[in-house]
Amino acid sequence: MTNSRFLPVAVIVLVVLVMTAAQNSLPLQQTVLPIGSALVTEVKGEVVLTSPDGTPVNAQRGAMLAADSKIETTKGSILLELQDGSQVLIKAHSNVVLKSPNEGKGFSLELFLGNIIVKVQKRMGETPSFRMGTPSAVITVRGTRFLVEVTKKHQTYVDVFEGLVEVEGLIQGSPHRLVGPGFSSRVDQDRAPEEPREINPGEGAGRNGDREGQDPGAGRSQEDQQRNQPKPGPPNQGSEGKPD
Repeated sequence: MTNSRFLPVAVIVLVVLVMTAAQNSLPLQQTVLPIGSALVTEVKGEVVLTSPDGTPVNAQRGAMLAADSKIETTKGSILLELQDGSQVLIKAHSNVVLKSPNEGKGFSLELFLGNIIVKVQKRMGETPSFRMGTPSAVITVRGTRFLVEVTKKHQTYVDVFEGLVEVEGLIQGSPHRLVGPGFSSRVDQDRAPEEPREINPGEGAGRNGDREGQDPGAGRSQEDQQRNQPKPGPPNQGSEGKPD
């Protein structure tokens, strides 16, 4: 009789322990981020984060950045996960501002200097395209992997590794260029995008020749290109089509 009296209590304790263990094992990715925000998933070297009100933010894994936060990488890099699941690797000597895609120009971020590698979560159905801005271009995609670089002269380079990327200049009536995997396009300030051309694995470090005192790691290195670049395919250069 004594053992049977304590049996229900033991069952309850066991259930509580199992539920607690299950909750502790939940992955961090289930954290729901506000629109326009990002989660820091990796930091290396010197990175400066600033909140929209100008307050410094600790550059550490797990930190959440609100829309309009500023990211400046000096001799470091940072990997962000955006609210829509897209990933952005901000490399050394870069200046980025997070934006809310449901406000203003509909950008998710703006790159003012340096280079980033972006892996955009695939858009389905009526989901709006991923859009980002630079001082000389607007970039639109619906799911792909690409690199964007901005020089001190406000030149924008877009290298595509997967999928299609739509590039347009800031001048009125600028033609839209669709850049396919293995191809690149350049946009000078107040100019239309150039026709896409095949990526040259040795040109990345040369793009940043105007960056005094910076090492080749500040730009796209040859090793980065060889690791990320798929087999070249023909660019889709039409002005009427849209990225897939």
